[in-house]
Amino acid sequence: MTAPAKVYRKMASERRRLYLDYSCWLKVSETLTNFQVVVSPYTTDAPLIVDTSYPDAAHKQLMVFLEGGIAGTDYVLSMLVTTNETQRKQDDLGVMVQ
Repeated sequence: MTAPAKVYRKMASERRRLYLDYSCWLKVSETLTNFQVVVSPYTTDAPLIVDTSYPDAAHKQLMVFLEGGIAGTDYVLSMLVTTNETQRKQDDLGVMVQ
């Protein structure tokens, strides 16, 4: 696993929205068709919950809601997106829960 490209902070009690914009990486006619998120570490008592969807009709962005997690824990979200032109891109994002 590589170092996270960006690190976000949230309180354990917060539900936080993030936007991930892939438009600068995609061709004009290319769209996101699939995404997977793996959260590490998995904390059984209070997992970091990730809810993801497309906020735009063009499918060039992802909207991510982060909820829960254990205070004092640093998480990594491994985001893997696939496009209609069969490209795949992985980004690792850090989440510090306070």
